[in-house]
Amino acid sequence: MTRNNHIPINTLSNEEEITRPIDLPEIFKVLRPMIRKRLYHFAIHPNDQEDLCQDVLVKLFCAFKKFDFTEETPIEHYVNRVIKNVKNDYIRKKYYSNERQEMLVNEFIVHYQNSKTEHPLDKHILALEVGARLQQGLMKLTDLEQSIVIYLLNDFKPKEIAEILNIQIKVVYNGIHRCKIKLRHYLEHEK
Repeated sequence: MTRNNHIPINTLSNEEEITRPIDLPEIFKVLRPMIRKRLYHFAIHPNDQEDLCQDVLVKLFCAFKKFDFTEETPIEHYVNRVIKNVKNDYIRKKYYSNERQEMLVNEFIVHYQNSKTEHPLDKHILALEVGARLQQGLMKLTDLEQSIVIYLLNDFKPKEIAEILNIQIKVVYNGIHRCKIKLRHYLEHEK
């Protein structure tokens, strides 16, 4: 560090230095230019430099409450460690963010390529096949169950189906449950 960046220390005796209050705003005024200078780096976006400077100052403020100013370790050493850690955290975060973004882009490209290779004709044929199997399964249901399924497929609610068929709503719910069981059984065993 250059002499300009050193924190001014009064030449007081140890007893006076321990008893005098620490002037944090004055310390931060001296530290701020040094922090900004250390955060000037090609990998740190200029818009983020002020945010990182604030992060460093907040961390120092929290740490200075516990910092022992009477020890031999210079405060500059501690400040440099905090700056280095904040800078490394920022670069690490940006690196992982860019990596995650690349993975998302690659995932989209793969998904897009897969969707291009799927043919709509194949989907249509599969839908027709499933529809035909469901039609065959519906023929195995009773007349009441068939009418309930037809109304359900036309987006009627169970209460409306009960009113149309002039039956209790409980009978409609039981019919729906029986239809599910019978169709599931038919589709599993007719493969």
